[in-house]
Amino acid sequence: MKRNQLAIVVKEKEYTRRIADYIRGSSFGERWQVSAFTHPNACKQFAKQGYAIDLIVAEPDLLRELQPELSHIPSITLVARLGETNGQPELLQYQALPLLLQGISDQFEAMGHKPMRGPTSNPNGNGALVLTVHSASGGVGKTTLALHLTGAASARGLRMLYLNLERWNTSELWLQPGGEAAWDGEGLSELLYAIKSGASSHVAWLAQHRKFHPQMKCDYLRGFRNQEDRASLLPVDAAAMVESIAQSGHYDGVVVDMDDGMDELHFELLMRADRNLWVISEERSALAKQTLMLQYGRQKFGEAFEKIAARSEVVCNGMNAELGNPMPTVEVALAPVALPLVREWRRGELHPVWSSSSYRAAADRLCAHLLGGNEDLRIHAVG
Repeated sequence: MKRNQLAIVVKEKEYTRRIADYIRGSSFGERWQVSAFTHPNACKQFAKQGYAIDLIVAEPDLLRELQPELSHIPSITLVARLGETNGQPELLQYQALPLLLQGISDQFEAMGHKPMRGPTSNPNGNGALVLTVHSASGGVGKTTLALHLTGAASARGLRMLYLNLERWNTSELWLQPGGEAAWDGEGLSELLYAIKSGASSHVAWLAQHRKFHPQMKCDYLRGFRNQEDRASLLPVDAAAMVESIAQSGHYDGVVVDMDDGMDELHFELLMRADRNLWVISEERSALAKQTLMLQYGRQKFGEAFEKIAARSEVVCNGMNAELGNPMPTVEVALAPVALPLVREWRRGELHPVWSSSSYRAAADRLCAHLLGGNEDLRIHAVG
């Protein structure tokens, strides 16, 4: 893979050292060759010696000194506060390094420079691959599976976003530091408002307001600020939110964590999905509810629901190998990977996302199956 040449020009040596140390262990280095300078003349000399530079990232005063000699090279200004450069590309200088580096790649792409990459993760070529995780009943492990699948795909080099569209979204218990229950800042309410108002700045909004989870190496969005926004969410608006993310160019895959049940909103999201997983637990009632939901879906939506079923699989969660649980009989395809019973998760305590190695391994095998089992399908991600 050809790497783009990035020149970072800042005064502080310690700042460049921290960036260099981080990049050594980051997939960012697989796409970018980075040269750091603490004086603009050194950067100018570097270019005069014939070394290519595809992008300059610099502090405002240093960037001014680099011009006009290097004005033909795309540039991003590192600022203390957004809005300092009157509309020129800029990034906050002091922020989490994964977010900074991801922002550099995103803005470079926004300038019209597409990344050098392997095969697309979506064989249909319809934007990012959209995977929905759904069930007929609550409490069967949808969110745990959705988070693990997002992390597993990220570990394989895909740029992933986890999107929770549940009515009662508790994913912050795992995503936020310390498990804070309240979201701060802009999230799905603001994205919904932008879509309903016809604003065309979805891509810019996403780049500015998405959050990065350092452990799972993926992005996520904060939930609805106003719970009424989710309660009154229309099917067409839910699908538009997913579509705006899938078509943003930022991601190879979007994992949508859905509410349980089957209504028009569920149907609209399932119709948009490229792949769908229906989750059931080892409890007989969960399997019975799944059967009833499938019967209702076929009765209400007819042939369209059959198309959903054709690209769906049932995932059994909590299979206890010690008891030799038989695999259930279902009306749609059964995923070849069952999720293990994790006893420590049954104690009612908040468990870290990656606390079970056996569950992580099963989720990774399931991820490989969903990607077609093609180990060559590795798209190098930022972060």
